[in-house]
Amino acid sequence: MLNFNLPNDTKINKLIDVLIHQSKNTLFYDGNLNEGSKILVKEVVDTINADRTSIWLYSKNKNSIVCQQLYIKSEDKFYQDIVLFEKDFKPYFDALKDNPIIVADDAETHPATSCFTEGYLKPLGVKSMLDVPILYKGELLGVICIESLTNRVWEKLEVDFAQLLSSLYTFSYSVNEANKLSSIVLNKEIQLTNRMDAINRSNAVIEFDLDGIIKFANDSFLKTMGYSSDEIIGKHHSIFVFEDEKNSEEYNNFWKLLKTGEYFLGNVVRKKKDGSPIYLQSTYNPIIGDDGKPYRVMKIATDVTESHDQKMEIDKKNTYLEHAAKILRHDMHSGINTYIPRGISSLERRLNPEIIESAKLEAPLKMIKEGLKHTQKVYRGVYEFTNLVKTDVVLTKTECSIQKIMDDYLTSTAYKSQVYLDDNLPTIDVNESLMCTSIDNLIRNGLKYNDSKSKLVKIYSEGDYICIEDNGRGIDQKDFDELSKPYVRKEGQKETGTGLGLNICKAILKEHGFDITAEKLEQGTKLRIKIK
Repeated sequence: MLNFNLPNDTKINKLIDVLIHQSKNTLFYDGNLNEGSKILVKEVVDTINADRTSIWLYSKNKNSIVCQQLYIKSEDKFYQDIVLFEKDFKPYFDALKDNPIIVADDAETHPATSCFTEGYLKPLGVKSMLDVPILYKGELLGVICIESLTNRVWEKLEVDFAQLLSSLYTFSYSVNEANKLSSIVLNKEIQLTNRMDAINRSNAVIEFDLDGIIKFANDSFLKTMGYSSDEIIGKHHSIFVFEDEKNSEEYNNFWKLLKTGEYFLGNVVRKKKDGSPIYLQSTYNPIIGDDGKPYRVMKIATDVTESHDQKMEIDKKNTYLEHAAKILRHDMHSGINTYIPRGISSLERRLNPEIIESAKLEAPLKMIKEGLKHTQKVYRGVYEFTNLVKTDVVLTKTECSIQKIMDDYLTSTAYKSQVYLDDNLPTIDVNESLMCTSIDNLIRNGLKYNDSKSKLVKIYSEGDYICIEDNGRGIDQKDFDELSKPYVRKEGQKETGTGLGLNICKAILKEHGFDITAEKLEQGTKLRIKIK
């Protein structure tokens, strides 16, 4: 402990010894502020015979200061996280802004510290205070506060000593901030490395300079294109390009774009080693140097040949479908709705009742007319389906009584007697042909997958729902959702079928904006079509 009755040169030597000792404190060099601060505040108390020493740092909004470390000599203990607010001690905070060195020999009368008298000084018995600033990058970070429980005149030597220790704390603080920054940078580098590793594992990656010379290709790229590394490193990117594209304006503009530092994103067709085409979803990313200019290009690619071929196959089938739709909509229309009806009418005019009766033609004629009527209904449904093939088509709907259109639709079926239609079915806007097709599909399923002796389907209203209830085997919502997928059939099912019926039914209802749910009953299934 320093005896302040000693000559000044002896005091100076003692203080210098403390500073040298503190400067060798490895905790400061490691940026360990917490442990380093404990050593510092205790050393101050012991060296200049103070009673309390503390380090305070401003909060983020500077409206309070928070105690980072307080050492109380009489207790030989450390305390943290005490908070002093500007609103409670404004003169002190104002003084820190104007002149952060506060030398208060009499703390109760000093203009900067007298505000602490009742709430701090008297309860703790503090008589004198010495505060020196902690500065970091020219900004006031906080203060080191030295307190005495006896009246004391602070010497300039002590003020200078406290300021030097403050500088030491600032150094430790800067190391701590640098460590934080290094940790952030390191974490970002690790994250970037991990992301690049993930990209490298899951994608084909190649790099080339701005002249198109290949500098790197990962294993995925080599495997995708059918080359070895030795075969392409140092070669020009154009080895992957078909001859008719190499000198094209589009290919030249592509390179001009990359050289400006712009990236390119899109699907490209390239040539594999065996000469076959490969379709790649590609991102060409310019790599920027320290001078802010691009010097390399990284290409990240995914082989989408399979999906491209599938799309081409779908496009081909759609072309066939559109052609078939044209035949149905135009060529078959004439036969079903014009020529056959006229032929039947002409035939009936030429056959008088006697001939019909003698030749027993009444039943065949009835079957032909009923068959034509049924075919015309089916044709109207097919016509509406082919209409949905068109882009941005709007479903044509009219106000229809569900009871009437279904009764008419079922007239030409063999199972009409097995279907009960409630008289209170709603009148709503629907596409008559498609709505009948959808409900009819549900009726036929209810009768087909039914082991009852008396197969029956009931169609009735229930609030905002149209209900279709059967007495068959029954399925729940999970089974219904699964069986509504294209070409899915129930395991062990003995009945034949394509597995498309429910899928088409749901699609029609969705076009109308209707939802359908399924409930398995004690016997059978109850389907609910929500119409509102």
